Amino acid sequence: MAKVFFTYVWGQPGDPAWPLTFAGKAERTHAKKHLSEGDIVFTVGTRGTPTPPADHGRVLAAYMVSDLEVNTRDYVDPNLDDASWIQAVTRFPVALHPVGVWGITSANIVFSTLVGPLTPKHHLQGQSRIVELDPVTAEPLLALERRQLPVAVPKTVFGQGLVAKANSKLAPKHQGVFSGAFAQHEIWYVYVLVLKDAKRKELAFKIGYSHDPALRAAAHNIPLAPEVTGLKWSVYLEQPTPSEDSARVVEQTLLTRFSKNRLTSNGEIVSGLSSTTIDASIADIMRKQETGT
Repeated sequence: MAKVFFTYVWGQPGDPAWPLTFAGKAERTHAKKHLSEGDIVFTVGTRGTPTPPADHGRVLAAYMVSDLEVNTRDYVDPNLDDASWIQAVTRFPVALHPVGVWGITSANIVFSTLVGPLTPKHHLQGQSRIVELDPVTAEPLLALERRQLPVAVPKTVFGQGLVAKANSKLAPKHQGVFSGAFAQHEIWYVYVLVLKDAKRKELAFKIGYSHDPALRAAAHNIPLAPEVTGLKWSVYLEQPTPSEDSARVVEQTLLTRFSKNRLTSNGEIVSGLSSTTIDASIADIMRKQETGT
């Protein structure tokens, strides 16, 4: 049986609906630990600013979330100069991407009236975390009228890639309940292979794009004869992107950024860099890349 939770938020979920946000990674980890497939989180408007007065203490939305961890800055247009959105992203930097979101349309939606008295501890925890309700208390919430909302798509290529990968896994399982914007059957990755010697020392990195990075690693190992030389390529990173074109652009931008580190014998291999530098560069490029959405 699905469990029911509630949490306090600043306002309506939006249309399309934003992911379920949290003040920090600890709160998001707590949610992932307690949520199972099919569980519902009801959002309730806080009783003060910046929640609009009309939403104070009212049940606003119902979320069914996945375990996909996302960053809220990926959902905001980087060219948008809006102080309220900047404040929200700063206050709630992390989120879980939703499988489905429903706006509550019932007329009588005052949370305290529907669920009855809760302990002060419930309300305090609900300000930053999801709080589970027992089945009897949750019953009036599940009876509320609602309408399904489209789920917001990230504005950055980095975020779109993560959601595209999640969609490809969730869509068959949820039989269309999970709404996404990506129809591709293959996920394209920007990948980084790392070349290590027998002592596990990192010697170089190979940057490319493919829908199967592991296959690319295997192909590069054939001429190396790892069992003889002790040298072996392995997949260090595979970052999903929403399309082959996006993956190609990220790959080329990354290689241009590291032009001074590219080998003359193979321009897709770089040396003299740390793995953390490459990680940070990929995320930076993908968040700055125009998505066309």
